Amino acid sequence: MSQESPNTKESKAYQPTPEQLARWKRLDENDGAIAGRMPPEEEQVRIFKEFLETDYVTDQLERVRAHKEKLLKKLKSAEEYEEFLLEKIEEREAKKG
Repeated sequence: MSQESPNTKESKAYQPTPEQLARWKRLDENDGAIAGRMPPEEEQVRIFKEFLETDYVTDQLERVRAHKEKLLKKLKSAEEYEEFLLEKIEEREAKKG
């Protein structure tokens, strides 16, 4: 006695999110680098030096700072809300006493 799900007859095709598509694209682009052999040590050193000398590090720093700023704003908002709640608790206790 099998019970068939009502959704099996009219199933929709899976639609990945834009974020998933972007991630898959990045993975596809890096697939050759991941699947291949490691370059010789001299090449690794050259690649690493180029990495440090490019704007990548600066870009990452800017992203980290922007993320930090968002987190600080959230923290400030949470602290303000906490203060508001503490004031309401104090008001309730003052009314009781």
